[in-house]
Amino acid sequence: MRWRPVQRITGRHVLLGMLGFFGLVIAANGAFVFLALDSWTGLATDSPYERGIAYNKVLRDAEQQRALGWRGRVAFEAAAGDRVRLVADFVDRRGAPVEDLQVSATLRRPTQDGYDQSLSLTREAPGRYAALVDLPLPGQWDVRVEARSRTGSRFIVEDRQLWPK
Repeated sequence: MRWRPVQRITGRHVLLGMLGFFGLVIAANGAFVFLALDSWTGLATDSPYERGIAYNKVLRDAEQQRALGWRGRVAFEAAAGDRVRLVADFVDRRGAPVEDLQVSATLRRPTQDGYDQSLSLTREAPGRYAALVDLPLPGQWDVRVEARSRTGSRFIVEDRQLWPK
């Protein structure tokens, strides 16, 4: 077995090692800061403080909606070509279709800004309302459908839908 001479660690080696270590830490932190500032903000609403203060109204609206006794279901369905249909079904507490509604919807991409869209749904069958939708990206969409009756009753269905399924 052949012995090699031991290399001595000099002040220069220690300096270069420390500069390399701290340079790597600073570069990694800089990359994380850049990615954090360049990504989604995480804000789900433009005015979270005002929405928090109005929470009692949210509870009151939910109680009124429960008193109506309606049930709603929303879903994406395939249409001709690459098109997608948003379908909403509404029934009352007896299971009968709810008629004469004005139905609107808002679609929001939960992970990316800039793809939100609003649309009006038209009556397709008793208690069924639908509209063609252009979904620019596959994946999850937050769907909020609001139905208003001629008497002023309001019913909201919120759901997260996946397209394509």
